[in-house]
Amino acid sequence: MEEFKKRLMDYLPTLGTVAAILIIGFLLTMLIVFIAKKAMKKAKLDPSLAGFFVRLIRIVSYSVIVIAALTQLGVSTTGLIAFFSAALAAVALALKDSISDIASGIILLFTRPFVTGDFIEFGSYKGFVQKIDMVHTKLLTYDDTNIIVPNSRITSTEINNYTAHPQMRLVLNVPVSYTADIDKTKQVLMDTVKTTPLILTDEQYTPQVRLEEFGESSLNYSLRCWCDFKDYWTVYFSLTEAVKKALDKNGISIPFNQLDVHIIDKK
Repeated sequence: MEEFKKRLMDYLPTLGTVAAILIIGFLLTMLIVFIAKKAMKKAKLDPSLAGFFVRLIRIVSYSVIVIAALTQLGVSTTGLIAFFSAALAAVALALKDSISDIASGIILLFTRPFVTGDFIEFGSYKGFVQKIDMVHTKLLTYDDTNIIVPNSRITSTEINNYTAHPQMRLVLNVPVSYTADIDKTKQVLMDTVKTTPLILTDEQYTPQVRLEEFGESSLNYSLRCWCDFKDYWTVYFSLTEAVKKALDKNGISIPFNQLDVHIIDKK
């Protein structure tokens, strides 16, 4: 017992140094993370990219703290580093698909084809970007469905970022009866566009009404206008309803698919 007490007393300064390294190290890490968060917030960095940097700072800081503490205790870190290197190599082989997702996540965070809050479409997926993690990207669809997609699937396909430009073009196809006057129909549609709220009418965003094609049962008009992205669906539904009311008011019908059958009398 006396020998144990003596060894403990000899070892107390080392334990105190290790405790100081751990406490000061963790406090410094918290301070660095706090300063980094403030700086990234001031720089208006994307939240997903900011989260990546915060996690990276913590991982590096904790690794340095643990290695410093083990060195102070007299533990040889060379063998420990070699062991972890071998373990990481084995894990990398077992989780090669996940590593591909992580690499894709880093690419997405630094190339920034989209950021948190953007409305994107790729493959069969469409929604608002909620968060870009190291492995997955989280989307929220218009019907409030959460979708989690592996990052490697995103980087391997085409991405349509609807919010890359604050304004968006709305195209509404309107089928009209062949008997309707073309000039009158175009005027009615144009008047409807100009009186629909939230549609941009600047010189740069001039609305257009064009006769697009001769359909099987109708003349198909293309109504094109611009609006702010955030107002897209509001304008779409308002304009669709307004077009139907305007056509009804002016006696212009929207035909249903029909087939004319001509009976030939053999006599």
